[in-house]
Amino acid sequence: MNTTSLRQKAYDYLHEKILRGDLSPGRQISEQSLAAEIGISRTPVREAIRQLAEEGLVVQVPRFGTIVRTPGRRELVELFQLREALEPYAVALAAQSVSAADLDLLESLCRQMRQIAVDLRGVGASALDPSALQRFLSADMAFHMLLIRAAGNRRIAKIVADSRVIASIFGAGRQTHDLGVVARAYGYHRRILHAVRRGDGEAARRWMVDHLRASMAETLEHYRRAESAVEQQAISAFTLPDDVRRTIEHLENHLES
Repeated sequence: MNTTSLRQKAYDYLHEKILRGDLSPGRQISEQSLAAEIGISRTPVREAIRQLAEEGLVVQVPRFGTIVRTPGRRELVELFQLREALEPYAVALAAQSVSAADLDLLESLCRQMRQIAVDLRGVGASALDPSALQRFLSADMAFHMLLIRAAGNRRIAKIVADSRVIASIFGAGRQTHDLGVVARAYGYHRRILHAVRRGDGEAARRWMVDHLRASMAETLEHYRRAESAVEQQAISAFTLPDDVRRTIEHLENHLES
């Protein structure tokens, strides 16, 4: 296998691990460990990491190493805004040109998502386990990318694919997917598919806008809660001087009496 093929193999392997959440945001990446896992030398792994850094998926920190990037709130908003600018337009185009084969695939993906919701309700779990979460994220992304492919615009497909990968790092690694999240996504996908099947591009466009805005709201709410939890941990870890602590305790006891 030549150098280019080895680099691509390493890139595909790392890309998949990041997308699945196996390499979560903030996680340090070891060139040596990954090279051993893949069964290749460190050079193509290093080249793959450099490519991922150029794409914004990882960051290389001097004297520390490479870590998986955590998108900030502003970046997440910008990514969803980018998708809203492109995906509704693409789905309206797809409604006029989608093939029967793609409609069958879209229907199958909707069924997969519905089954995930049914299974979650059946076991009475509060959130998807890692295996179910991976199935959900894969079905979700495949649904969107199939519609964009059906639109026939390769540039839109490339831009949206890149933005969904970055957003999915956050989703796969940190966001809890409960029954409500799964059911809402399924509902939007079903409505979008019905509109596309009817050839109603305007309805498909509207439902896609609603879907993306709801997804952004869920993601940002999770981001807010995660930030709040970190702040609370920092506050809890803060140790007051003994004399200050005793003064506060005395005041609290006095107020209670």
